[in-house]
Amino acid sequence: MLSTARPTKRRRGPAMMAGLGRLVAGSRPRALLVVALWIVLAGALPRLTPSVDEVTEPGSANAPVAGAESAAARDLLLERFPDQQGIPALIVIRNPNGLRAADDAEVARISQTLTGPEAPEGVTTVLSTVTVPQMRDSLVSPDGTTTMILVPIRGIAGTDERFSQTVREIRAIAGTGEGDREIRVTGPAGIVTDTVEVFRNADLVLLAMTVALVLVLLLLIYRSPVLALIPLLGVGIAMQVTNAVGAALAEADIIRIDSSSTSIMTVLLFGAGTDYALFILMRFREELATTDDRYAGMRAAVRKVGEPIVSSGCTVVLALLTLLLATVPATREFGPFLALGVAMILLVTLTFVPASVVLLGRVAFWPMRQVARDPGERSFWGRVAHLVLGRPVAVAVASLAVLGALALGVLGYTPNANLISDFRADSDSLRGQRLLASAFPAGQLAPTTVLVRSDTPAQDAATVAAALRGMDGISQVSPPIPSADGQVARLEVVYGDDPYGPAALDRTERVRERARQAVPDGEVLVGGESANALDNRTHDWRDFWVVAGAMGVLILVILVLLLRALIAPLVLLATTALSLLSALGVTILTWVVLGDHVGTNSRVLLYSLIFLVALGVDYNILLASRVREESARHGFPEGIRVALTRTGGVITSAGLILAGTFAVLTTQPLNSLLQFGFAMAVGILLDTFVIRGALVPALFRLIGPAVWYPGRLSRTARSGASTD
Repeated sequence: MLSTARPTKRRRGPAMMAGLGRLVAGSRPRALLVVALWIVLAGALPRLTPSVDEVTEPGSANAPVAGAESAAARDLLLERFPDQQGIPALIVIRNPNGLRAADDAEVARISQTLTGPEAPEGVTTVLSTVTVPQMRDSLVSPDGTTTMILVPIRGIAGTDERFSQTVREIRAIAGTGEGDREIRVTGPAGIVTDTVEVFRNADLVLLAMTVALVLVLLLLIYRSPVLALIPLLGVGIAMQVTNAVGAALAEADIIRIDSSSTSIMTVLLFGAGTDYALFILMRFREELATTDDRYAGMRAAVRKVGEPIVSSGCTVVLALLTLLLATVPATREFGPFLALGVAMILLVTLTFVPASVVLLGRVAFWPMRQVARDPGERSFWGRVAHLVLGRPVAVAVASLAVLGALALGVLGYTPNANLISDFRADSDSLRGQRLLASAFPAGQLAPTTVLVRSDTPAQDAATVAAALRGMDGISQVSPPIPSADGQVARLEVVYGDDPYGPAALDRTERVRERARQAVPDGEVLVGGESANALDNRTHDWRDFWVVAGAMGVLILVILVLLLRALIAPLVLLATTALSLLSALGVTILTWVVLGDHVGTNSRVLLYSLIFLVALGVDYNILLASRVREESARHGFPEGIRVALTRTGGVITSAGLILAGTFAVLTTQPLNSLLQFGFAMAVGILLDTFVIRGALVPALFRLIGPAVWYPGRLSRTARSGASTD
């Protein structure tokens, strides 16, 4: 049947990919030039820039948000109370049999060392029963078993190595006790330092485990050691160039790099890089079934699969850049470096990998006997396609029921901002918190500061103190402490429970309301760790919805441009969102509801949103673009069967690799990374087998050719007429 459609101009996307194919596989000299260029860049750039370790900032997950009340309270506190400058370390000394003369002598020894000529750099002052005897009632527990030494430290916690070194020196001076006496260093300074320490060797372990896992999976998939090593070499080149460029940008203060982004970068580059390479190499093997010219086959593979890969990569890059819309510093600074890495691995995969394969020729596939790949109806995915197209209603209903049931797990979501509870292994700060909580109110770990500025600050602060003492959950409220100029007074409020827990954060909101009501004509600011965590929680939710909205719009635009349709992109985006909810539901159910985790950090939700939606939609892009291609050639619904049959094995292999790489994060020393890695692995497997393998093709079959509305294919696919 002849098509009556008017001829159309050649689309820019395929033309660009055809040009790229000629660049990397037009001839042997061109391919050699591409490979040599990347090797030179990977070897030369790191010598011209600082190392990524030199510019990495560990960061602080509970740093105040600019413009938030906790940030304003911090600034006013440092301005009017210079003695409060620094982040407090708490040295906890406990003797379960009661403090004795030997314990008091130990307090004196530690206090004198920290105030003497051998004191660590950064120690501003020392508050103990020796240096400030009048504070004994506040520093010794009611049961007489425990005492504290408060040591504020100058510097920026988490971003200044000198700060961490000061904490280490304080721990060396304090020791761990002997006999019945136990000594630990905790408090905000100890917590942040322990967080930094657990990552010192974790990245090397993560890299080794990721390389080993990916290599094993690639060997199983390709059944060729050379073909398995080429994508890994490409990832190595991309990592070298990314780290060099990223370090240069960080040194110029254009971007920031923190420890969490470097950990996830390793997993992301290995997962995405091997996935993109797999898409190209498997399509290359399909093309070899129709031609003996490997250069022509690679040019055809790049031309046909290049556009979906570029769309997938751009989806991830733009998703990561939406984090620039965030207000929380740790979130906003997370995206640019990772976006740079994805852009780099995209370039390497589309150039270095295909050029290397065509240069090696048959050697790349050794010891495979059959290089060409032509999956048919009798293959596993051919049978799956037959089932899905034969019973689309049953498949769609069953898939939606499974995903919906898993998504119910999100109802068990409990927010958790406690950095100590995030440690998977024991730490000095965790043991110190336990000692403190056994004798003092738990809130003693991080008191809340209330600042009052008015014409009569001391009197107004006393009024606020009286109002707060009647609140549930508040254990202690200090007398008003005036500033040197007499214009500001402060209160120290100690909660009876975990100062980072949800109840404490909710209480902090009520403290702010009641304090302002008590002094309506004055300025009241509430700061401290609980206030920081409250403001971060508020801004995290704001960031989540802003980023989710921006991501949704950007991904929808990319899908519409790629597929030249509106209904299909909406289906793909909706199913990916359902996969996200299901993965988070399983994660929360496994680790919080049924497990022993206190809760889920709000950033686990945000990072899962970014990576699961962006990476999950990759597989839908590859499937949908192939369905569109085959529907134009074979008609509807035959195009769905051919596409699912031919891409099933490729996407399954890619999904297993990506899920495996993110699963490596479950070995990391923080519960938040464990939950994130688990959510990613589960979500990617759901995308691979349930969403892409069953739900999307079933929904496409039920909707019919109208899924390509308003494109021309929605009117011609049924007859198999060729379209644009």
